[in-house]
Amino acid sequence: MRSSILWWSTGGGAILGLIVGLGLVALGALILPLILPAGAERALERYGWLISGIAILAPVLTGAVLGYLEGRLKLV
Repeated sequence: MRSSILWWSTGGGAILGLIVGLGLVALGALILPLILPAGAERALERYGWLISGIAILAPVLTGAVLGYLEGRLKLV
């Protein structure tokens, strides 16, 4: 019972982080081409997958850790 609370809280935080990360990527895809000069677009095309991966992975990990901590607070 206690471990399921931790798992559900961690999973819920990770899913919420995934939604936030995908929103960041979508927002960046809309706004960055308008802001960056033409020379930077080439670098964005080359390293866009890396930037997108970090923008998705960081909120997922942060959400999972915060969800785990929330689950720990529920058990106190």
